[in-house]
Amino acid sequence: MVPKSIGFLHPFLSNRITSSFFTISSMLTYSTQPNLKSDSICGLSHDAIINTSLQSQLLEQSLHSFKLMVLKGYCPSSFSFNNVLGLLAKSGNLDRTWWFFTEFLGRSHFDVYSFGITIKAFCENGNVSKGFELLAQMERMGMSPNVVIYTILIDACSKNGDIEQAKVLFSKMDDLGLVANQYTYTVMINGFFKKGYKKDGFELYEKMKLVGVFPSLYTYNSLINEYCKDGKLSIAFKLFNEMSTRGVSCNVVTYNILIGGLCRKRQVSKAERLLEEMKQAHINPTIRTFNLLMDGLCNTGKLEKALSYFEKLKLIGQSPTSVTYNILIAGFSKAGNSFVVSELVREMEDRGISPSKVTYTILMDAFVRSDDVEKAYQMFHLMKRIGSVPDQHTYGVLIHGLCMKGNMVEVSKLYKSMVEMHLEPNDVIYNTMINGYCKECNSYKALKFLEEMIKKGVTPSLASYGFTIEVLCNEGKLTEAKHLLKEMIEAGLKPSESLYSKVGYAKSCA
Repeated sequence: MVPKSIGFLHPFLSNRITSSFFTISSMLTYSTQPNLKSDSICGLSHDAIINTSLQSQLLEQSLHSFKLMVLKGYCPSSFSFNNVLGLLAKSGNLDRTWWFFTEFLGRSHFDVYSFGITIKAFCENGNVSKGFELLAQMERMGMSPNVVIYTILIDACSKNGDIEQAKVLFSKMDDLGLVANQYTYTVMINGFFKKGYKKDGFELYEKMKLVGVFPSLYTYNSLINEYCKDGKLSIAFKLFNEMSTRGVSCNVVTYNILIGGLCRKRQVSKAERLLEEMKQAHINPTIRTFNLLMDGLCNTGKLEKALSYFEKLKLIGQSPTSVTYNILIAGFSKAGNSFVVSELVREMEDRGISPSKVTYTILMDAFVRSDDVEKAYQMFHLMKRIGSVPDQHTYGVLIHGLCMKGNMVEVSKLYKSMVEMHLEPNDVIYNTMINGYCKECNSYKALKFLEEMIKKGVTPSLASYGFTIEVLCNEGKLTEAKHLLKEMIEAGLKPSESLYSKVGYAKSCA
């Protein structure tokens, strides 16, 4: 019979019973006394103490109870082992989780779930290889991994971009007679989509339905997101309606995906109606919902309406983020409304939100658009002084402004600065610089950057090829012009008739 004191454990641990005599230590001491008649009672008492401690989220107390139980020669149940292990994993301390697993694996009962908890902990921390080591250890011990363990590993491989390994695991499950569940299919579908293998993802979804596994909320969200990204809104909404038919309740993520998809297609009125439908379904919009809608309104020039939603979100207790402010600052900057931009920046700082590099880049872009490159350059130096590190896009905005002004000396300095910071110029930056050098008839620099692009596997734009060929022709460098024209055609770009004529004219004059 279990000691009656165990019935008082949870009230005691929840601070509903207090006594200087009645403590966890005294209970542990009592339950490990040598004069107790039954070892099984002692073990059960300890298990109860451990599990009740866990119910009260008392990790240290549970761990202490577990260690004391082992030191007294008792073998805790797999239930207790897994409970302590799970709480350690949940705490995020991987080293401590691993210590507990290795220290007590052979000194307590354990099962397949013990390995599952540990494999998940390592995979969530990015150490997938350790997850596979534990899988191999299980198999050497004669244990059969279950669907959950395979799903954890498939998910980890998919998130790491190793879709081939995920496919191997998925096939192996079938060989072992393990039936993939909703979550297994969903993580595999997500893996295909992440890698850009859309056809494989949609085919797996069809197979999932054929074998009688019904899509979950997360499966639908994944599919709807992919269709929205492709601009196939009619199919996305067909799946949205199918959810209701199948009795799958959508969540705020589902609505956010659809609102974002509608806004990207500039169907902002429909997005607003969907927001109202969302409220009627008693699903509260998040700050992301408002951000998506405000971005759509700003991109369609409906700035006042975007501001009205900004005020609404504050009224209902939502806190604007740096993303919220950046969306509005970008919208009003493009419209040339410097007064509202200034007010937004002031309010942002009053709320204790520091302008991010995105904010600075947006403001720099606004100055460039208003032909005030000098102010943009000042903003760039201010950004660096306060410790905000410019990124590729920041450099691109400023290089574009300087090229427009024909200030290629400063462009060259910025390019060197990018190289020193190990920032790789993208195709937009390269093409902007090439066009800038062509405007000042510097074929040497234009050709140098064009060749650098090709060497890095980046295809120059039609304009970059065209302008460089024209400058080479004007300088009488006919061999180089002809060679570049040939490269252009081989790259799959079609030169204009005027460009053919230019090279032909240059040849005849040579």
